[in-house]
Amino acid sequence: MPQNERETLLAGAEHQDSFTDLKWVMQAPHGNWAIRLLGFVLRKAFRTGCSSITFDYPSFKAAREQIEPDQLVVLAPTHRSMMDFLVLSYLCFAHPELKISIPYIAADLQLGKLPFLGWLLKQAYAFYIKRGQGKADPELNAQLRKLVDNQQTLELYIEGTRSRARQCLSPKRGMLRALQQTGVTCVLLPITINYDRVPEEDALMKELQGGPKPMMRLSPLLKWCVRLSKGEIKIGRVHLVCGEPVVMKPESDVYAVSRAVMQQLQEKHVVTTYHLRAFLHHHPDLGYDLQSLSEAIEARGGTVIASPLKNGSEVALKTEYTLRYQWLHLFYPELLSQRPHHPIVQHHVQHNCFSERYRQATEAIHHDPKLKALVQALFAPLEQAYARLIDVSAKDSGLHGLHPRAFVAQHPDCFLPMVEEALGHLTSAKLLTKAEHHKGYELGEAWKHQAEAYRQPIWEKSQV
Repeated sequence: MPQNERETLLAGAEHQDSFTDLKWVMQAPHGNWAIRLLGFVLRKAFRTGCSSITFDYPSFKAAREQIEPDQLVVLAPTHRSMMDFLVLSYLCFAHPELKISIPYIAADLQLGKLPFLGWLLKQAYAFYIKRGQGKADPELNAQLRKLVDNQQTLELYIEGTRSRARQCLSPKRGMLRALQQTGVTCVLLPITINYDRVPEEDALMKELQGGPKPMMRLSPLLKWCVRLSKGEIKIGRVHLVCGEPVVMKPESDVYAVSRAVMQQLQEKHVVTTYHLRAFLHHHPDLGYDLQSLSEAIEARGGTVIASPLKNGSEVALKTEYTLRYQWLHLFYPELLSQRPHHPIVQHHVQHNCFSERYRQATEAIHHDPKLKALVQALFAPLEQAYARLIDVSAKDSGLHGLHPRAFVAQHPDCFLPMVEEALGHLTSAKLLTKAEHHKGYELGEAWKHQAEAYRQPIWEKSQV
């Protein structure tokens, strides 16, 4: 791998140094016995399952230099995998020169209930929270107050749960409000953790195809670890990038702070050549190759890095839909310029775009048929989800007995995140309404007057 500061090797098969694993763990200046044990295990696991884990050293260094000594550091990474908190703590452990201490991590209570593992992770600085309470948690507030008083670095996931499809989720603000109530000034470091392949890819795809969300259990995790140790799981490359720090004072607008963090996370997404090869495999007739598609992404401010994974043909179509979320947002300007007043386009960009730079329509698409075809292919699952929901609702006078997962199970060509988004919007716009006497949806008061607008195609038929 080229010696590039923006792709500094952290771990993986390509990482080599003069230390044995045990000597490397013992010479580290910080970390208790649990941290060192996990560091030892992870160093071996990363070598087996990842070709490389790299990080953008200048971005972390620049962010750290902007933090005042009396400000509380809060790491706010993307959340795509259970591996997220492991790799970020590993970075802080392995590179103390970054001056980011090993964080105390806000983790889901379900993880804390796992036999032995929940206890071990607690020793390694995890503390467990109950999600979705919608009100203040005195126990959590007491935990935070103790950590804040001790000036401990914290790590929280502003998106809440893992994003099963890699899309940026609407931020959750409960933890931010709890932090703000401590009265200290916090500096949030937005960090993207970008995977070639998410370690839980197979399990997540079952959910995205309409399967139920499984409870967190120890046995599947142990089976996964066995497969990893046998070399059966190949993640490829992982790359970390730090965005611009976001300051939250006691008087700050928490909503604005959360949006600013999400803006940095969206802007710092990184695309790998594996993602692009998978897209090109499923769309070979667009007139793009790997180089020209990479150039189109970089021209819009995106970053493309090389992946050791070469076989894009092994990626199923639904899996590729998740990979494109690494770069889909870069083409919002072209989508907006095509049909700026279409209700589907308006809602999708408003709901998913956190950066003003992607809200500026561009006229380039009107003069480039190849670009039109690319953008059409990128957003085809969105239009398909709306079209199918509208058609089924019109035929059956609603969606009787169907929630989004059941709908996708019946219509497997649809993509669950797009169905969830479309159904949420059609409900808020009152084209559909939740039925009172059965599980499902009925036609709403706005159906008669607005349904036709949603039937209008985003793309002219001549462009297909």
